[in-house]
Amino acid sequence: MNPETHLKTKVLIVGKGVSGLILCYLLEKKGIECILLNKEVNTSATILAETIPPSTLSLLKNIDLLTLFEECASKTYGYQSIWNNIFHSEDFFKHNPFKYGLKLNKRKVISELEKKVKSRIINYNLLKNITSTTTSVQLNNTKYNIDSELIIDATGRNRVILNFFKVPIISYDNNIAFICYLPKTKESLKYGFFTETYESGWGTVSDLNETTRIMTLYSSKNDALHKKLKTFSNWCEILTNTKILKKHLPTGNFKVTGRLANSSIPQKIVGDNWLSIGDAAMAFDPISSHGISNAIFCSLKASESINDLITKNDGTSFNKYQETINAVFNEYYNVKEKLYA
Repeated sequence: MNPETHLKTKVLIVGKGVSGLILCYLLEKKGIECILLNKEVNTSATILAETIPPSTLSLLKNIDLLTLFEECASKTYGYQSIWNNIFHSEDFFKHNPFKYGLKLNKRKVISELEKKVKSRIINYNLLKNITSTTTSVQLNNTKYNIDSELIIDATGRNRVILNFFKVPIISYDNNIAFICYLPKTKESLKYGFFTETYESGWGTVSDLNETTRIMTLYSSKNDALHKKLKTFSNWCEILTNTKILKKHLPTGNFKVTGRLANSSIPQKIVGDNWLSIGDAAMAFDPISSHGISNAIFCSLKASESINDLITKNDGTSFNKYQETINAVFNEYYNVKEKLYA
């Protein structure tokens, strides 16, 4: 067999997003070899103005990635919202020693993380087959067979590996995010981000760069307004009774992109030789602003479990990881239910 296309590694990570790259970085520091798989796509991914709350910064500091993230972000010092007609404004420094959060350039974060990892990264077009020990992928006319002791699903809400193993996904709602890139209006955003409820959902407006904002409206698939949200020309009518969001709607027609924004968790987060991280392990409602935090946390906990399994032969490490993730998701969902009550 051609040694260039038949590869061996301890850990195969499928997905080159934030969680996959951080896990690879942490495992390398522990001396555990990895290969990263990255699916090539023809269309560019949606750029989101994602925010890390100050509570996550200590975690980044502990894994020596705080400086990298800060260099790929601007600092934000609070948030404002109108939730069910009640105005909220909070400065981060009141409850956290870091006194600020980070508004990320996610693409730059991924680019800089990729520079930090030394493991081989293989781009692929098609995931051909997965067995207990071998994964087959294809890039154009080249087929790679990769033998690994462990395989990690870091493919986000796509959950490519989990779907391959037919793991059921438990969804707790039917939320969809409708995303639109808009030119900035004259209305300013004190913290670069604002959240407000509207008739049957909630929306956010966020600074992306000097000229562009992202407005996202969230709704349930079951809601009567769901279809209308797909077309930007309907947004002015839908947001008529809002106080802030409507002020950030420019005139014109703009493309609206829909994507899943539901809370979900797999029935199984781990298996005998596989494990899921980030959104593949547990997906949060975006209003929580903990998507990137989830990626960082899962990667750290997964690296500890993988290290215990490989170096200490601790057969309970994956079960402990699953218990941790389940506990975090349950705590998040209880808070979410109170927020939407």
